[in-house]
Amino acid sequence: MARYAAINSLMLDSYEEKCLDIGYDDMIQEMKETSWTSPESVWGRQWMYQKCTEFGFFHTSDSAEQPFGTRFPLSFCLQQCSDIFGKQFNYDMVFQGIEWNLLNYGGDKIKASRVIFPNGSIDPWHVRGILNDLSTDQLAVFINGTAHCADMDPPAASDPPQLVEARQTIFFIMETWLKE
Repeated sequence: MARYAAINSLMLDSYEEKCLDIGYDDMIQEMKETSWTSPESVWGRQWMYQKCTEFGFFHTSDSAEQPFGTRFPLSFCLQQCSDIFGKQFNYDMVFQGIEWNLLNYGGDKIKASRVIFPNGSIDPWHVRGILNDLSTDQLAVFINGTAHCADMDPPAASDPPQLVEARQTIFFIMETWLKE
């Protein structure tokens, strides 16, 4: 529990907040906001839309093999989709979208070219990520010591050298592909 508290403190400090607002109604209202100046315009709303229409990467408490109790089952996550984007975002729509995504993009056998898969070693998602090149144009970039989407953040003087190098690698690959 102490580690969760430390992460919470880190997040509050990063966003210069004194308190973490966990009110459901406030969160839904923020996620409904479509203005580019809203707090959720950077990541939150777009990622939630993808979860509700393509991925279904919901963090749930349905499994008995997790330590968080039963307070956020899949039905809770699906309710968020409906409350944010409309009643049509229900179980059937979400799972049809996931099936379409898996069929269209190949699931574990990705049907795509010129794709870069960056993953950070301390990103909890990396265990489901692509960590090794799949082909000459499906390339993995593993960034030791970085978290989720660190490669997408604006560069900062405090960035570790491996993150700087990864961004340069990604830029070089993209530049090469665009010139072809």
